[in-house]
Amino acid sequence: MHPNFKILSDESKADLKARIGNSIALEKRKARRRKVRFISFSIAAGLFICIGITAVFKLQHQRQTSTIEQFAKGTAQVNAFEKSSAVQLVLSNKESVRVSDSTTIAYDASGHSINVNNQEINQKGAAEQQYNTVLVPYGKRAKLSLSDGTLVWLNSGSKFIYPTVFNTQSREVFLEGEGVFEVAHNAAKPFYVRAANNYSVRVLGTLFNVSCYANDNKVSTSLLRGKVRVVYAKKGFFTNDTIQTDLNPGMIAALDLKKQTIKTLKQDVTALFSWRKGYYEFTEQGLESVLDKLTRYYNVNFVVKGKINEKETYSGAFKLNDDLDKVIKTLEATTGFMLSYDPQARKITIN
Repeated sequence: MHPNFKILSDESKADLKARIGNSIALEKRKARRRKVRFISFSIAAGLFICIGITAVFKLQHQRQTSTIEQFAKGTAQVNAFEKSSAVQLVLSNKESVRVSDSTTIAYDASGHSINVNNQEINQKGAAEQQYNTVLVPYGKRAKLSLSDGTLVWLNSGSKFIYPTVFNTQSREVFLEGEGVFEVAHNAAKPFYVRAANNYSVRVLGTLFNVSCYANDNKVSTSLLRGKVRVVYAKKGFFTNDTIQTDLNPGMIAALDLKKQTIKTLKQDVTALFSWRKGYYEFTEQGLESVLDKLTRYYNVNFVVKGKINEKETYSGAFKLNDDLDKVIKTLEATTGFMLSYDPQARKITIN
């Protein structure tokens, strides 16, 4: 039976209309609450997924980051060497030793005894891996003989971290700057040079040069003898790719950090190793390339005001013991340009 609205009184009609309106309003409020709960749940689920993805990527990054890279990251702002006037050896206990010029920092096979400045320093052994650091200021160089017999030459403005003894399955060192490595052969323990920009070089026994300064947009590896593999882990939140290439003697691998690409070329690389012997040699190189080397070693800026023929090349050598005045005179004689030096601004203007 259906109600006959025609016989309802006005009061009953008003009451019925009010009840219907309240019922409709109640259903609308329930629908809004369900919608709000759904949106809140969706946001929470999205945040949970994002947190989960971030955690996974963080774990992947931690797994891919070696112990020595983690140590280097933790000491990135410690022991600044830009204003220092001498090479510094920083021991695992944070003690700093000033290293005299033309001194080789030499370790015995145990890694506990260090010969430096014609004196012997003894380090106590420890259960955990111990790392020492060498800081090379601008205008200086350093040489090390590691506990496995590997020889390392460090160029101006470099930071080098290494274990006192290689007691793990691989031999890993960390470089920021430029170094030449003559690696002692040990097929059972591959040698790795790690850099802060996800770049590494793997080698068994060879002689090679790595240039990986912190502010450079390019990283390069040059091989004089042996064989190496350079590897770069691409950066990016959703990027987990690596690119790599193998080098044979006389090859250079150049990594472009912006483009995240590696290019190889073959040339006579002998001149690139000359600095470890105390001089910079350059053969048929453009002026920009020559100035880049001098900028890095002497920590000066070159400002070119005149016109330069980019196709013109130069050959010659600079003694790394020479002061800037001699360098300027050599540049003037070689290039034919006039140079002026502002020692306060450490700026050399080429007119």
